[in-house]
Amino acid sequence: MKTIDMSSYPAGEDQRVARRTRKRGRVFTLGLTLGLAGLMSTAVFVQPPEPAPRTAAASEDLVRDTEAEALVAARALNQPVEVLAHRTEYRDVFAQPDGTLIANGHTQPVRVTQGDAWVPADSTLVVQPDGSYAPAAALLGMQLSQGGTAPLMVVTRDQKSMTLTWPHGPLPAPVVEESKATYPNVFQDVDLVTNVTVEGFSHVLVVKTPEAADLPELQNLRLGVAAVGLTIEETAEGGVVALDPVTDNPVLEADAPTMWDSGSQEGGDAAAARSLDTSSTDPGAASAEGPGDTSEVAPVGLDYSDNTLTLTPDRSMLTDPEASFPLYIDPVWQSSTNSAWAMVDSGYPNEEYWKFDGKRHERIGLCPSSCNNSKVKRLFYRLATPYSGKTILEATFRVTLQHVYNSTARAAALYLMPAGITSSTNWSNQPGGSGWSGATHLATSSPTKTQATCTSTNQNTEWNAKAAVQQAVTKGWSNVTLGLRSVSESDSTHTKRFCDNGVLSVRYNRAPVIANLNELTMSPGGQCVYGSGAPYVDVPPRLNAVLRDPDHSSAHTEQIKAEFKVTWTPAGGTLQTRSYTTPLKASGSVFSYTVPSDIAQNVPISWEVRASDNTSWGPWSSEGSRNVCQFLYDKTSPSAPDVDSAVYLPQDAADNGTASASNCIESDEWLGSIGVPGNFVFDSAATDVVEYRYGFNTNPAPGVNVLRPTTDGGPVTLPNWYPDKEGPRTINVQAVDRAGRSSSIASCTFRVGKRPPTAQWSLGEVAGEDGAGDGLGDNDATAGSGVTFGVEGPGGTSDTAARFDGTADAHLTTSKPVLTDTSASFAVTGWFKIDDAGRRQVAVSQDGTGEPGFALGVEGGTWFFRMPVNDVNSLGRWQVDGAAATTGWTYVSAIFDGAKKEMSLQVGNNAPRVAQRRSLTKSRGPLQIGRVLTKSGYADNWGGAMADVSVFDRLIIADEVTGLQKTAPSRKAYWRLNAETSKVSPEERGGAGLTLGTGATIFKHPVLSLLGGGHLALTGNEDSYASTSTNADMAGSFSISARVKLTSNCAGTPMTVFSQKGTNGSSVVVRCNNAGQWELAMASTDTVAPEWTTKATDEAPKLVGKGDHLTLVYNGYAREVTLYVNGSFTEAIQLVSPFVATGGVQLGRAWLDGAFKEHLSGAVDDVRVYDGVADKVLIEKLNVQVREQLSL
Repeated sequence: MKTIDMSSYPAGEDQRVARRTRKRGRVFTLGLTLGLAGLMSTAVFVQPPEPAPRTAAASEDLVRDTEAEALVAARALNQPVEVLAHRTEYRDVFAQPDGTLIANGHTQPVRVTQGDAWVPADSTLVVQPDGSYAPAAALLGMQLSQGGTAPLMVVTRDQKSMTLTWPHGPLPAPVVEESKATYPNVFQDVDLVTNVTVEGFSHVLVVKTPEAADLPELQNLRLGVAAVGLTIEETAEGGVVALDPVTDNPVLEADAPTMWDSGSQEGGDAAAARSLDTSSTDPGAASAEGPGDTSEVAPVGLDYSDNTLTLTPDRSMLTDPEASFPLYIDPVWQSSTNSAWAMVDSGYPNEEYWKFDGKRHERIGLCPSSCNNSKVKRLFYRLATPYSGKTILEATFRVTLQHVYNSTARAAALYLMPAGITSSTNWSNQPGGSGWSGATHLATSSPTKTQATCTSTNQNTEWNAKAAVQQAVTKGWSNVTLGLRSVSESDSTHTKRFCDNGVLSVRYNRAPVIANLNELTMSPGGQCVYGSGAPYVDVPPRLNAVLRDPDHSSAHTEQIKAEFKVTWTPAGGTLQTRSYTTPLKASGSVFSYTVPSDIAQNVPISWEVRASDNTSWGPWSSEGSRNVCQFLYDKTSPSAPDVDSAVYLPQDAADNGTASASNCIESDEWLGSIGVPGNFVFDSAATDVVEYRYGFNTNPAPGVNVLRPTTDGGPVTLPNWYPDKEGPRTINVQAVDRAGRSSSIASCTFRVGKRPPTAQWSLGEVAGEDGAGDGLGDNDATAGSGVTFGVEGPGGTSDTAARFDGTADAHLTTSKPVLTDTSASFAVTGWFKIDDAGRRQVAVSQDGTGEPGFALGVEGGTWFFRMPVNDVNSLGRWQVDGAAATTGWTYVSAIFDGAKKEMSLQVGNNAPRVAQRRSLTKSRGPLQIGRVLTKSGYADNWGGAMADVSVFDRLIIADEVTGLQKTAPSRKAYWRLNAETSKVSPEERGGAGLTLGTGATIFKHPVLSLLGGGHLALTGNEDSYASTSTNADMAGSFSISARVKLTSNCAGTPMTVFSQKGTNGSSVVVRCNNAGQWELAMASTDTVAPEWTTKATDEAPKLVGKGDHLTLVYNGYAREVTLYVNGSFTEAIQLVSPFVATGGVQLGRAWLDGAFKEHLSGAVDDVRVYDGVADKVLIEKLNVQVREQLSL
């Protein structure tokens, strides 16, 4: 055992003994012993008998699961509404009536979860059924001895634990007062005091008399220490740490132990200060929580070896005849967390006061002369800043002022520090040095009102911290460190004491996004162009821009406004500028500004635009690598043609006046629909026009999209144009005369609507219903007795469907036609599941007179879409055959294009197949789901199941088909990870389970598990993982989610949460990267050392509580991938498709370059795989931390 010779250190009343800097000592890692295992099963994991009350952060009617729901409620109720999906132990977020959000991030945990409820954090010790004590609601599992031979303390974080034992005989029964347990007279006149916080604990020896100080047991005080899954080490600073052996980063840590006396009797300026203090107690007095301002403080030697922690008190203090008793000897243990606080003292420049050494408040400024060696103190607070992509509107730092020197207002200043703090931070190595070089002054405040205690809600002072948060957003920081100091550090009357309960309150918003260049137009002039291609116009144009707020709802109720800026420099003149701000309009509208007539001719005129939501301005359309839009004004240019459309430009369709671009009357109404055709007529006042060129959202070009009039100068018609997307569209038209001169470009913008289905049956009725309701109208369908509702649907247990038993009674029938004209365009879609693909059976049809108007079904193992030659006699049929039918759930769409007389059939993700229909008939009978009308009656009844059947009286396009399939992502697999049998944890619906490696276990506990009473516990070793044969659909769209809590910070040791294995590598990996941030990575080739597409977030992993919820979403159609962390997303990134890996989902490891790597140390829970794109609402609901979401 190593000892410290204290005789070489000077000591005295006004000089603190210097601390020796120690190198790392011996390292000892313990395995699980039988004795410890038994102890843990009976003592550590005991839930408090009376749960703490639920948190009162917001009443139940002022809480909503998701951000979108909370914003809607806040506007409706005109008061803040909390977003439950964003609630954590350290943070809450409230939607505001004005559409902004306010997040409060705390240094201290303000709540914890117990079972399926949030409860206020509470370190009050409560007795357990076995007689021991535990805090009522803490982040760590902490069990205190009830006396006798039970361990002094057992600390548990997830599946890892540390046990402290008292090797000096049985402990007396403790005297418990709130969060303090006192074991009296463990030696003669020596008490052992344990103070518990929500995050840690201290054990303090209180030496009450000089005689006790001379006891031989205090010369080298021994404590037994044992660990499970942790490595105990001494630190270079003289403390001790429990490390994660995988990352070598701390899980529990104790600063170098210290001892102090009770301090001198106050006098002088200290007494003067106290006389004006409003509190009744001395905030600077010594106690078992920590030294007072006048205390003499000395280091305590520490040695760890052979499962024993030996503390060697400063002999000179023990024997000092002027020492003020009682003396205190104290190591403080804390859990490693992302938020933190610290104090530094110039009088003890090499001493660390991490988390105030367990005290609730600390001083800033110069200590009065009655203090011993303590001089100037400063405070630091580290707080999370997860605000990537947000516009920061306000930010304040708040903390409780606990004591002031007197009632005179004196200033304290807040700074953004140039570096962070750690448990090794002291005066000598503080961020920026003693001069705070590189620190940014944020604000100054001169508070005088104090609070007697430090609570989670009584912060009474604040500083403006917006610049700090904004810098964190700009630079992608996951946290900021704020420094607090007295403005005057040479005058002791400026001293103040502040609590450890700092809060960073941030009001934020997402500003309107930068305009899409394809949605910036000029009329006349066409699309936005810069440089040599800038168009000439004959009249000052109307500038148009479609602008959006990213926070908009599906109802488009958010109001924004536009600012246009037009600039030019006349020949020989100076820069001219014209600006205009529009009135408020709905997000997604067309905003316009007509350029004034005083612009110069024949010089480039530039323009740009930006949007505001009345809270913040978005970027100018020219920002970044973009350019402004330009045009040239020339009154002699040929005039633009006139553009009319009865469907899409209805206000202009009846115009018979002089053809002119000014006759294009635009509207903010939603017109037509995706899949609804409209004709456009182009005309010109010129009599020699021989050609019209046109483009939709592009400028006209020679030889592309050209129409020629029958006679020169006559009109032309563009027939049956079908919009392929919802939202604003622009048609640009240019006339060309016989001489080859091109006119100005006419540009007309209109908003395409999206007409819903004519009828839609979810078929999700509960068991026992006798019919299916039309969710969009009055086409309810009556069920035959062969139909059963309430069976499992394509989305899994959360989705219900209708079962058809294949008998003559297996059908649903409407009372009237759903399609009034089957000779016009229509579409039928739905989810279908078939029992026997070889038997002919019909899913959907509509009765005609003698023949059905159409029939969609299966025959001979193949899907078909049929329409009759006529409606009376069976003279044949038109048919398109689709892909092979399978027995699983399949999404099928049948489409008839009345203009092209074309039938198409798409089965699943297979390419659509097309055939012509050369004769047209109309059917006017009821719609049948599950059978078809024949000359001999109804036949071909469906055997299987159906869900989400829709009928449209228009075309639907490929994007809609893709979207319809993904409206509700289909849950492919869900592993709750609450149990295992023979090393297999089951899938919720009986699918492939997760096979656990030999070093992986299911950790079960009603409080300490992540969700649902259990989670997957991983050690970081090669044999600690879980894998399954289930694969995410890499060929299409997919989503994978999991909740994870790392044992320690992963910086320097990348760790994979989930991946999907290929032959040589993994196709997708979500990990904590080498920099200690969450990151997604996708590879397009299954090769050794492939090229990776990666995106890191600005959030560091949460090491306590419920950890983090991660969701990877891949949109195969858009080839876009997004990583959500705790319901918030990083910017989506574009990439080529990931390679199709089929080696199964892996938890806690990734297959890289032909080997498994990046093993995870920590807990994983609630793992899900979806086919399709999970939306933000689903992801936020999954992020609600207090319950398993079994229905999602």
